[in-house]
Amino acid sequence: MNRKKATADGEAEGRAAENTAESGGAPAPAENPDAAFKRRIFRKIKRAAIPKEGEFEHFDPVPDKGLTDEQVRTRFSQYLVNDSHKKYSRSYLSIVTGNLLTFFNLLAALVAAALIYSGANISQFAFALIFLVNISWSIILEILAKKRIDKLNLVTLPVAKVIRGGKKREIPAQEIVVDDILLLETGQQIPVDCVLLDGTADVNESLLTGESVAVHKKAGDRLWAGSFVVSGNCRTRATVVGRETYVNKLTAKAKKYKRPHSEIRNSTNMFVGIIAPLMLLIAVGIFWINRPETLDALPETIQTTCAVVIGMIPSGMLLLISIAMSLGIIRLSKSHTLVNDMYSLEMLARVDVLCLDKTGTITDGKMQVDEVTVLNSYSDHSLEEIVGSMLAALGDNNQTSIALYNKFGHSSALQAKTVLPFSSQRKLSAVTFRDAGTYVLGAPEFVLKPMPSRVEKLVRENAVKGLRVLVLAYSANAINGEKVPAVLRPAALITLSDNIREDAAETIAWFKENDVQVKIISGDNPVTVAEVARRAGVENADKFLSLEGLTDPEVEAAASEYTVFGRVTPEQKATLVKALKKAGHTVAMTGDGVNDILAMKESDCAVSVAAGTEAARNVSNIVLQDNDFANMPKVVYEGRRVVNNVKASSSLYIMKTLFTAIMAIVCICLNTQYFFKTNNLLLFELMVAGVPSVILALQPNIERIRGKYFTYVLCHSIPAAVTLVLAVVAVYITSVVQFGAFTPEYEALAVMALTFTGVVMLYRQCQPFTPLRTFTVLLSAAVCIAVFAVPFTASIIYSDWRSIDFSLTAILLLICIVESAFPVSAGLREIFGSIERALEKDD
Repeated sequence: MNRKKATADGEAEGRAAENTAESGGAPAPAENPDAAFKRRIFRKIKRAAIPKEGEFEHFDPVPDKGLTDEQVRTRFSQYLVNDSHKKYSRSYLSIVTGNLLTFFNLLAALVAAALIYSGANISQFAFALIFLVNISWSIILEILAKKRIDKLNLVTLPVAKVIRGGKKREIPAQEIVVDDILLLETGQQIPVDCVLLDGTADVNESLLTGESVAVHKKAGDRLWAGSFVVSGNCRTRATVVGRETYVNKLTAKAKKYKRPHSEIRNSTNMFVGIIAPLMLLIAVGIFWINRPETLDALPETIQTTCAVVIGMIPSGMLLLISIAMSLGIIRLSKSHTLVNDMYSLEMLARVDVLCLDKTGTITDGKMQVDEVTVLNSYSDHSLEEIVGSMLAALGDNNQTSIALYNKFGHSSALQAKTVLPFSSQRKLSAVTFRDAGTYVLGAPEFVLKPMPSRVEKLVRENAVKGLRVLVLAYSANAINGEKVPAVLRPAALITLSDNIREDAAETIAWFKENDVQVKIISGDNPVTVAEVARRAGVENADKFLSLEGLTDPEVEAAASEYTVFGRVTPEQKATLVKALKKAGHTVAMTGDGVNDILAMKESDCAVSVAAGTEAARNVSNIVLQDNDFANMPKVVYEGRRVVNNVKASSSLYIMKTLFTAIMAIVCICLNTQYFFKTNNLLLFELMVAGVPSVILALQPNIERIRGKYFTYVLCHSIPAAVTLVLAVVAVYITSVVQFGAFTPEYEALAVMALTFTGVVMLYRQCQPFTPLRTFTVLLSAAVCIAVFAVPFTASIIYSDWRSIDFSLTAILLLICIVESAFPVSAGLREIFGSIERALEKDD
């Protein structure tokens, strides 16, 4: 499609939409034609040829007027709209193919084809039914989780403020078009590449460049999509949108969302990486040992080799993890908690250090001016006029500015000449007025250097009360670039109070009881923050420190020694998080502002709130949609349920995989045919590993996570696998000693010994018992007994069952093997338990 045709098609779409709107039609409510037109454009834009710079004319709108509706429609027709096809969750096709096209599923399909070729009994294909049921369930649950995620994301989809037709409008960020006039303010992530028209802003471009120092932008400067406004307000004109923006062309460099480190995922990938080649080697070995002398014997060899392959596939474990995680996401969505990645649940559940910002977590963020103390007067204007004029000039919308506005309002008594917006690095804002000098408002330690003793005393007195203190200072000199006058004189002190959340103390107490250290990191005075933390019940709140002027090594050294940190810059927050991780902690960072982003990106799990800035939400693993910090324990509970239950259930699948591998190696060493066919393990697969693992994965479990996933699973599955092997080998040796061969009677007995010994291993795994675990073991045992008691169902597990008449010797041998499994497994578990504890101690 050439450019003209693409544009013509788009314009035709637009005219068709307009004609539809004018033509009337059926009385049924019609869809908004403009919305239908936009949706068609968004569907086509992925394949459309986007005009490059120079291939279209700019409109050059007047900033106060912006684009007209007709100009916006033209831009849509040209596909010059900010749609980059960003997906907030996996597509339906991705979910289906991701669950179907796995290595083990494809291997299972090859096994099924080989069995068809060998003319296997239909009962040997029962494994395929289990695979299909597991896959279907996983797909259904992932789709349900996707719908929940998409629904929650609709609440926090990025929006933009634009001027169109002379009016301010709020639109979805994806509907910004080239030449739109955008209004940017503090905390907003810049949605498109644009040019600053008027105003000033400090912009953090770290998500693009890795450089954390904010860059001051003025009229004529270029702003890049993906960066965010640290301070200031400005009007800009969109120049590049959609997939042509700098951030989308450098996706790898500009990736906003960092996938959480997951021990479960990493351990599972490692296990699969080990078992896949081992499985192929063992299968080749089994085929070679049992290689047929004639073509008539080939089907039997194929079927035994397929049994080894199917027995070693731990596909149920992979699906179980996906199912458990999906159910966790669905449960949390009902509590208005958005989980951006399945494995984020695991990371928050493993956290042992939680870093909180005071505002919005311990306190509700609704500040109010408590007291105003006038120190000196340097103007005929009142304090209300001075502060009100500053607020009007600065245009900030943070909680402090809102509290000041509620007290002083806006004023036009003084005319601003130069404005220096507030930033987390400077801890102050300033305005130079025409014929009235410069006023600076901010943290006393950063505004007054040195601080007069009288002011210092007042600041300390208010800080110990938990009040935030601001100083208003004056100078006759003007702002120079980004620097305030060197000599400033105090004019007034303003104290602000912030309400502690009703549930803050209860939530912090919960983390304390669960061995999670809580550290408070704030830009406020450390004395103030410590007092608020003490009232909220934070342990060791008296261990506080100001990070003002400290070097990175000094900050790192203080990270583990102190609990409350004040006067912290965004870079120092990130340094603290890195230092805590370096000390071996798993760290979660909560934040809602641009000053928290660097630390959130460094943390193991980043948590934000829906009311936070767009930039903070974009780097978060978990978003609390109802802005309620009290929901954090629910997320941890759900994570513990998932991790602990997946560990226990995974052991059952790995037990089967290891048993098959060891048993196959034994057969290779004995130079004998593998003992089982694919259908022989069906009951074991269903009632020892399958159904019980699902039940165990859904049980309540709020125990603290202990030990490493990989170590735990191996140290619990190896003793079980060895016990199973010993049970089968005992049957084999008895048969060979008694009859000189492995007879059909004892082959069937080996299947029963394997199944019921597996029930004993399930019994071990379910300890300590709860009502649900007891039910699971009894259900497994009852179903296994019932299946072998009925000839028809038993024939599905062992094809020649009806022709076998078990002797008393065989029955007694089975009983002895099953009874012996209890002490044997107990002894092996004790040995491997000691190994597990030793390995964990070394870690």
